[in-house]
Amino acid sequence: MRALIFEPQFVGHNLVYARHILQALFELGVDATLLTSRQATESEEFAKHLGEFEGQFKLATSELFSDSRKARGVRVNGPAGLFSCLRTILDGLKSCQPDHFYLPFGNPLAHALGVPNPISKYLRKHQIVSEIILLFGKYAYAHTDMASRAKQELALRLLANGPWSRIHHIVPHAIEVMHSHRSRLPQIAHLMADPVDPPIAMSKSQAREMLGLDKESKFVSLIGLIDQRKGVCDLLAAAQMLEGTGAKILLAGKNSPEARGMLSGKYRSLVQSGRVVVRDGHLSPNEMWAACIASDIVTTPYPKHRYSASILIRAASVGVPVLANRIGWMEDVTHRYGLGWTCHTQNPVSFASKIQEILDRPEDYVSSEASRGFVEFHTLANFQRQVTNLISQRMAFGIGHAARVS
Repeated sequence: MRALIFEPQFVGHNLVYARHILQALFELGVDATLLTSRQATESEEFAKHLGEFEGQFKLATSELFSDSRKARGVRVNGPAGLFSCLRTILDGLKSCQPDHFYLPFGNPLAHALGVPNPISKYLRKHQIVSEIILLFGKYAYAHTDMASRAKQELALRLLANGPWSRIHHIVPHAIEVMHSHRSRLPQIAHLMADPVDPPIAMSKSQAREMLGLDKESKFVSLIGLIDQRKGVCDLLAAAQMLEGTGAKILLAGKNSPEARGMLSGKYRSLVQSGRVVVRDGHLSPNEMWAACIASDIVTTPYPKHRYSASILIRAASVGVPVLANRIGWMEDVTHRYGLGWTCHTQNPVSFASKIQEILDRPEDYVSSEASRGFVEFHTLANFQRQVTNLISQRMAFGIGHAARVS
């Protein structure tokens, strides 16, 4: 059985997903090829996530991708990015001749492959089973006016018209919308886990000792990359209003230049007074877990982030409540599974008030059966079971390249 995985991007979660899929395919004995950009193979992320597997999979690279002007990574959106992706995939399919095709981050291409195109035609002609993973989509949320409902219907029709044997989506409400659609979407769309490694065994006092935090204070944390895309400015604005409460803000993770500028300028007094504690630097896996365990509240005040946030899953894994922005996936799963609370985090008064309300609660947060089920669903083992379900079935029935050759 031959499998082709297309992932040209190397920032964020992208190569992590590719790693998890490759690992699962190795265990099945699948002949796997990763099709990616030249820039990805030269990145630190590639060495970090895939270096240890060198020689266990085939590698195909493309020179068609240009560097993104706005951020690290390659351009996969817009006309130029779309052309690079489509041309690279078609060339890869022809050279690799796979039995199975994976698109781990399918959002940039999902709609383009729903109209007549050479890739969908090739996949169907050669009976190549294809799977796509989607992280977000405006069609997943309520639409009230006629124009937006028409756009929603078009988006869903394009997904249904695509070459997909299976659509994986990490947003529960997106799956509910697809399952209510009059097309083949109810048969091919499935809720997907966003995999998180198991937490380490560590007490709150041990976690705080590891990070050099005092053991008596209440810590409200922002963990991971500390920049405005993650809402650091909004959290600091709220922190100014928490004076006299005893609450401390923990910023754990590598600070962006913008964040460092705010902390040494406008919010310098918060750092000098100890009300904001900064641990600036890349967090090891154990330090990431320690930051979650050491917290009384983990915040995800991401202003425009409508899709999955792995730190929210990590917090739930160790029984720490979250305070999320009232937007997208974060709002949905926080309420759906009882993971904590939400508020409009871009309003500093509302944000500060909610933090204080939570810290003043007489009883501690206790995880529920629903939250524990949420954590169990988002394990790496479950993700890998989901992503190899179809290919495992095909191998069990002797379907694939070896069978075709014989």
